[in-house]
Amino acid sequence: MATKQTIDFYYDLTSPYSYVAAELIEGIAREGNAEVNYLPTLLGFVFKATGNSAPMMNPTKGKYSANDFLRTARYYDLPIQWPKQFPINATCATRALLKLKDQQPDKMGELTRALYRAYFVEGKDITTVDGVAAVADAIGLNGADLALANDDEAYKAKTRDLVQQAVDAGMFGAPYFVVGKECFWGQDRMEQLRRWVVKGPF
Repeated sequence: MATKQTIDFYYDLTSPYSYVAAELIEGIAREGNAEVNYLPTLLGFVFKATGNSAPMMNPTKGKYSANDFLRTARYYDLPIQWPKQFPINATCATRALLKLKDQQPDKMGELTRALYRAYFVEGKDITTVDGVAAVADAIGLNGADLALANDDEAYKAKTRDLVQQAVDAGMFGAPYFVVGKECFWGQDRMEQLRRWVVKGPF
């Protein structure tokens, strides 16, 4: 039996393009008989390490991007409401995801999408222990246990390590995908990613 391809999916929970990507990535993986390796990271630290900055930091680019975020979600028939607070510090949710990855890696996609929907669709706060726990509880996970990762030194270290892993993989923005040695940046490159995974290199 052939070994399944792995799609390394680097994302940040404050990234609206990554919200869209999270809704699409499993379909690409199924079509290409691949597995998704969910790798939640913190884009602010990636920006700092790579000398990049968020689109919203540039007034002209930020104005365009805000509209484009919403239009992109609508294009894929995904609900979206612009959050009252943007961006946010998603450290607590990121650490909870990393703990889930250790305990139940098969649930990573489900919690990732639940957190994105909570923030970008339902207007919920995913920056706090209680907020993260509530989202996890709502999909049948042990939210209180996962939220403990926020103050766990082991998961603080894992968060730092994953930021460095992302930078080492060439990440400078989100979403960012790696298949073998091939890298794809941005939700708008997902059709290229699909072709690569399904039909092979081109």
